[in-house]
Order: sequence, then structure tokens, then C-alpha cells
Amino acid sequence: MSPLFRRRPRSERQPEWVRVAIVANQAEGEMLQGMLTNAGIPSFLLRNAGFDVPDMLAGGPRDVMVPGGRGLEAHALLDPLDPDAP
Repeated sequence: MSPLFRRRPRSERQPEWVRVAIVANQAEGEMLQGMLTNAGIPSFLLRNAGFDVPDMLAGGPRDVMVPGGRGLEAHALLDPLDPDAP
């Protein structure tokens, strides 16, 4: 088999991304992204499928996504006063 088609080990694959927040619009999402970036947590915004309308541009809900291994840390940063937290 050609080296181009060989599977990479799991450790070299792309990280699994998890949703840590749902925001009302892009501006709110960028504010949370700034908080995550300051803490050293990579993130990106993902438009929800039902609101992917070009006319809305920055409007509509977004999901704030972080790598799976940093999800708990991101939750703690974004919602420090969660009443359900242990």
C-alpha cells in the first residue's frame, strides 16, 4: 500500500471538537472566543444549520466549539457560577 493512503495513528489525527456554549449572534460568540483565547484555549464559531442564511450575516445563533480535551476547562471559564457544578 502506498504511504499516501496509510492511516495516521490516532494521536496524529485532528482533535474532536465539542460545543461549550450556544450564543445568540456572532458578536457574543467573538466575546467568548476572546475569553477563551486569553486562557490559551483554541476555539471557533459554528453556524447552526437552520440559520445558515447569507442575508443574516452576523445574526443568528452560533455554537462555540473547543477541542474535546479542553471542554471542562472552557466550561469552568465561561460559566464559573454553574449551580449544578460539584
